[in-house]
Amino acid sequence: MMPVRFGLDQSGPPIVGTILTLFGLLATLATAGDSPRFIPYDASRLMGSPVPIPLDTEVAYPNLKFERPVELTHAGDGSNRVFIVEQRGLIHVFPNAADVKSTRVFLDIRKVVSRDGNEEGLLGLAFHPNYRQNGLFYVYYSTRPRASILSEYRVSQTDPNRADIGSERVLMTIAQPFGNHNGGSIKFGPDRYLYIGLGDGGAANDPFGNGQNLKTLLASILRIDVDHRSPGKQYAIPKDNPFAGHGDRARGEIWAYGIRNAWRLSFDRKTGQLWTGDVGQNRYEEVNRITRGGNYGWNIREGFHPFQTGDAKRPNEIIDPLVEYFRHEGVSVTGGLVYRGKRLPDYRGAYFYGDYVSGNVWIVRLNDKNQIVDNRKVARTGLNIAAFGDDESGEMYLCAFDGQIHRLRKKAGDLEAIAQQFPRKLSETGLFADTAAERPAACMISYDINVPLWSDSASKSRFFTLPKAASVHFDATKALGFPVGAVLAKTFYLPVVSEPPPKDKHAAHPTADLRSPTGRDAPTAPLRRLETRLIVHTPDGWNGYTYVWNQAQTDAVLLDGARTVRYQVADGNSVHPQDWYYPSQSDCMACHVPGAGFVLGPRTRQLNRPDRADPSVNQLDRFRHLGIFSNPFQGAPAQLEAYPDWRSAADQPVDKMARAYLDANCAMCHSRHSIVQVPDLRFDLPLERMKLLGRQTGQGRIGPAGVKIITPGDPMRSELLHRISRRGPRQMPPLATNQDDLKAIRILMRWIDSLADHP
Repeated sequence: MMPVRFGLDQSGPPIVGTILTLFGLLATLATAGDSPRFIPYDASRLMGSPVPIPLDTEVAYPNLKFERPVELTHAGDGSNRVFIVEQRGLIHVFPNAADVKSTRVFLDIRKVVSRDGNEEGLLGLAFHPNYRQNGLFYVYYSTRPRASILSEYRVSQTDPNRADIGSERVLMTIAQPFGNHNGGSIKFGPDRYLYIGLGDGGAANDPFGNGQNLKTLLASILRIDVDHRSPGKQYAIPKDNPFAGHGDRARGEIWAYGIRNAWRLSFDRKTGQLWTGDVGQNRYEEVNRITRGGNYGWNIREGFHPFQTGDAKRPNEIIDPLVEYFRHEGVSVTGGLVYRGKRLPDYRGAYFYGDYVSGNVWIVRLNDKNQIVDNRKVARTGLNIAAFGDDESGEMYLCAFDGQIHRLRKKAGDLEAIAQQFPRKLSETGLFADTAAERPAACMISYDINVPLWSDSASKSRFFTLPKAASVHFDATKALGFPVGAVLAKTFYLPVVSEPPPKDKHAAHPTADLRSPTGRDAPTAPLRRLETRLIVHTPDGWNGYTYVWNQAQTDAVLLDGARTVRYQVADGNSVHPQDWYYPSQSDCMACHVPGAGFVLGPRTRQLNRPDRADPSVNQLDRFRHLGIFSNPFQGAPAQLEAYPDWRSAADQPVDKMARAYLDANCAMCHSRHSIVQVPDLRFDLPLERMKLLGRQTGQGRIGPAGVKIITPGDPMRSELLHRISRRGPRQMPPLATNQDDLKAIRILMRWIDSLADHP
């Protein structure tokens, strides 16, 4: 018999595909859902939050948009202007008014700024405390050959909204071994000295030991005097710096050290205390209060913990972070600021910090004894938060890579009551007519895709619901536009062996007997429902939730945090242990990012395929006939582009297979408008514009010396293949996978081999 498909992808090894002939599950699924007419779904209970989150965001300047803004600041000159730094090398200036229509370019140094690495660029801006009188300001940027530059500029004498491009005076040139961990935040302290946040030089594991080396400027917070000059320098070293006068034993510029990658610095306007976020490596993100001469532990410590198991006893002088968070809450801390404004009076004196990937925002409060009295999450923004900043009056803003400047505001309504109404069980969502039987409600619309995201050989069923007809915006190349009230649901399955086989080989096994079409006996195992993930479009943005199925397979319960469970899984003629990672809400939103349009599977190239129930009908035609599109496409789906079908790789061009896989599994982060711009892995981008072939790696390497992102014709010297072939630190995709995608590895190797003659 042929296996029945009901929106389940069969992306694992061949034997897993045969196990999907479990007719009990598939027949149950095939009897419900997919009504011949559109039926709306009421998602009102899913519109809130399962925990009270008091703040959300609003756009501060609706008429303005920027490219990768990494700094918002002011000149402190009484003009109430706002300055925005774009990573590519531009500084904008504009009046601080919500209805402002345009900006002026204050400084343009794109010709000298290097953006070779994702973390390189124009990274810092600080105005001299006497800017009103002397017109001096300072920038920190990356350049070629690879180095970080700290320069002084002067404002134009005739135009206060324009810098004098010819006035640059280079104060420091700091060689950088790699393209990441550049730091780049610069701030003047209340002592009128300039503080500079640096990283450890990049790659991973601090390969040169810079964290604990006082002879290098890297991995440190520096403090310099820009108004005077020490012999042989364009600045002076303050005499009260902790290592001033130590000669060759230590660099006198260092104020604190043991920093992995300081991102971003800020001084409390009231107390003068210096704060920073320090980006962790694989496990912990941390926030530090910086003190004179402090050693913050890298690379001996990561957060409160030993960096490597078995590390020597920690030195007594190491200063622990103030707070940390684990990677299921986010993967790259963005240091914020102590709020001293008026719009959020309940939060005055609280230090705000966030995560660049998950978009979570937290606060820390200290009492008079500098003890933590509050440390909690206050917002889920769904934004790639690159920086916090404040204007002249002390109001706080968020720079995000959706290109807009945001600010926080209090949510309306009874948040406790809303949280109590949120469905804690999958059966309470109304998405299933019979949850135990996994029979979808009539409002559920099934769909299948051409190239699944890799999920450790799991099979998946996919559905979406809509609040009303004609509400999905069709786009031929980008993600479909789903309305507020839409819910996307995906259930994951593995052939789990719940108990070991009987010792007597003739004894009956308690589960159904399966035989593969190849004639080999497969271990008997039920296809177990592991989890159902929901992606919900709320008035506040997109949110992700994980519901974990119980042992009895009767219902699934909302997961709080993240979890890893080891199962015994049938594979061929054997059973092997497999760790399954149940993602947190923050993990979900690490991939469902703004640059990808939040939804990943429902794209025209993915959906343009034969329908799962009637292969003679195109799936897009079924959706069009249901009337879900507000702007239905014209003509036949055959006129639209489609990914190749991953299930029939043998008869598909290898370049299209490889490019489709990278687009589906990687481009949500690796694209021009997302988290990582280099390489750009979009399917429709010409190969020469992807910045792949023969390019240096920007985030260190795990491949051999001399490796490039892709070395045409040489898979083993291609970092992309090493990242995809590795599970652990620096793996790709980075989240929720513990096994290699062997099929993808084979296809990518063939593709890289085929590029040998590419110019």
